[in-house]
Amino acid sequence: MPAPLRFGLIGCGGLGRVHAECLKRIPEAHFVAYCDIVEDAAKELLEDFGGEYATTEPGRVLEDRSLQAVYIVTRHDSHAPLAIDAARAGKHILIEKPLALGIEDCETVAREVEKAGVHLMPAFKMRYYPLVRMAREFIPEPLVMVGQMMDRRWADDSWAQDPVTGGANVHSQGCHTTDILRYFSGSEPEAIWAAGGTFTHPRHACIDQCVASIRFANGHVAAWIQGDAGLPPFTGKFYFELFGNGGRSVQLYDRLKKATFSDGERTWTEERPEEEGFHLENVEFVRALLEDREPELNARDGIQATRMVLASDRAIRTGEVQRL
Repeated sequence: MPAPLRFGLIGCGGLGRVHAECLKRIPEAHFVAYCDIVEDAAKELLEDFGGEYATTEPGRVLEDRSLQAVYIVTRHDSHAPLAIDAARAGKHILIEKPLALGIEDCETVAREVEKAGVHLMPAFKMRYYPLVRMAREFIPEPLVMVGQMMDRRWADDSWAQDPVTGGANVHSQGCHTTDILRYFSGSEPEAIWAAGGTFTHPRHACIDQCVASIRFANGHVAAWIQGDAGLPPFTGKFYFELFGNGGRSVQLYDRLKKATFSDGERTWTEERPEEEGFHLENVEFVRALLEDREPELNARDGIQATRMVLASDRAIRTGEVQRL
């Protein structure tokens, strides 16, 4: 049996720990290097999951020729520069969402990845929820879609709410919702109109609520709702709904662990005991590297998800339909 792939983890906060837990269950790869601006955080993961060293210097990880790949699990404004440096260092990359907060940064990352000949996978975990995949198989051509991600009000002092480091709720998390709507559609977005504003964080630089209408190139349409006006107890934070031909429909809810299917005559519910997206996206990344192929998700997926979020922002601010 070949030796496990050697990975480095840049960003040892809560999400970094989640990825470390996932990789612990995948024998073909393991983290050997941990990096965080808070040295104790890196040392804690080294102690908990094993490896060789902890550091506060990303350069040490990127220059380590024994590593095949790095995970970038840091604040959003650092994603692009770290990904560019990782590509130039010849490292494959799994990067937490969003790929970057600006489209130019996203495209620069994509160019550097292509130039270096490495693989980059954006961590859109929702793509890997079994019921999400089941829904797409059940309705491969959805005529109408609904995507909703609503959360409790984010704290004003949260780094994710900061305009520079996190981009606030719609920019920070909206890429999850737009990516899944694009995935369900099987087509590229063509036009977006949106309304919204700073309802829960008045006078903030970033919008916090968004209600958008999206038309895809294949004619499919979607309604997208994003914000932090409140956590809906009935559906849970994540909710998607698909309508197809023949009266078919699917509703995904309870953090995508439950789905109700209807074929127009009978209705049934499928359930999963836990959220599996994080683990299964890690499995895909490791398999892609072992098989020397591009992961199912690549830089283009990251670009398009962010492009849709930014287009909705422009639509809200200008009142005009945005063509993509």
